Amino acid sequence: MAKKAQYAATLILIGMAALFIIYTILAYPEEKARILNVTIPNQTSAQITESPLGEGTYLIFSSGEISEIGRSSGETVFSFSLPDVYVAYPVEEKILDEKDISLKASILKGSTSYFAADNLNLENTKEVTISINVTYLEGNPNLIVMLNNSKIFENTITKTGMVTIHIPKVYLKENNPIALKLTHNGAFWTTNVLAANVKIIQAYYNPKQTVDEKYVTLGQTNIKGNELKISFIPLKVVGDGDLIVKLNGKIIFSGKVEEKELFSITERLDESGVKVGDNTITFEADKGGVYNLTFVKFEFVAVSTPATNKVYAFDIPKEYLSSNEIILGIRVDKIIKPGYIYAKIGDDGPLYYFENSDLASGAWSYTVLDKTYLKELGNKITLDSPNGRYRVTGLVIIAK
Repeated sequence: MAKKAQYAATLILIGMAALFIIYTILAYPEEKARILNVTIPNQTSAQITESPLGEGTYLIFSSGEISEIGRSSGETVFSFSLPDVYVAYPVEEKILDEKDISLKASILKGSTSYFAADNLNLENTKEVTISINVTYLEGNPNLIVMLNNSKIFENTITKTGMVTIHIPKVYLKENNPIALKLTHNGAFWTTNVLAANVKIIQAYYNPKQTVDEKYVTLGQTNIKGNELKISFIPLKVVGDGDLIVKLNGKIIFSGKVEEKELFSITERLDESGVKVGDNTITFEADKGGVYNLTFVKFEFVAVSTPATNKVYAFDIPKEYLSSNEIILGIRVDKIIKPGYIYAKIGDDGPLYYFENSDLASGAWSYTVLDKTYLKELGNKITLDSPNGRYRVTGLVIIAK
């Protein structure tokens, strides 16, 4: 027994290790970084072979590595407040047939009353209900209900009051004859009597306002962060049908939400389909759903990621150090969290600052370096941001 327990414990540990390895392989890089407390692996963009400053300048060093630098802790970096949302595809009721009946049954004969549930739109029908309000009763008769010539209910009626029969959509046709029959139950010399008000009620889905669209117009400077969040507080919920949310035609949520509880939908920004220009957020109610959503927000979030920097090592030919101006250029592809970037020469050299207002996605930013801190071999530039997070896709050292 001890050996079996030992083997079981070993198998559990191996299984957990395998699941962890699979997860770290499939997880997004940012998620892996949070779990393993390591920096995000670099990728490589298109090789930089010419000076971005053009004629009269010389490319000394270039790097096309894609690196995230700086830090973020899950803060919202840009947001829009949207108007309240109301979508409704409620279940409503319609009386198809109604009348007062008085049925008698003896040992020799019974009696029948006829109703109909006709001209149904089956696509929007949820069910049909037969509501029988028994107001007078003699004896204990049997009540039989027939639908389309098939028995769907039989019971002995022993007291006045409501009898309700629900007929699911699957048993219905476009036209549905309904018959209520009273049969004798008791001594052969007795007569059974039943008086009632009978209603045939259709429960159907009414597409009052199934769709509500909101629009957000974005410029390049609005799109920040690495996660998109749409949040709201449902003020009213009838959750018989799902709430569906789409962003630019792509479904990002379909399901139920709780009344008066903050609800959020999150998407990775790179996979969300959000774009520069007009973006459409579509809210839909599925059949049976009614949703009134308040405090609707459209937010860009810089998810929590570990602090990281990027170090570049390069050499400078002697002839450029003696007679040329040395320029540092960086290219930012994405502003995840606004702040600023600094470049530091070596371990003790000066800092060069790139303010957020000087940085634009896909554009180069430049600064002139102090040559007294540079040398022919083993130069080092460190890029970091103490209060922001950026994705850098290029660094160049240029002689002018």
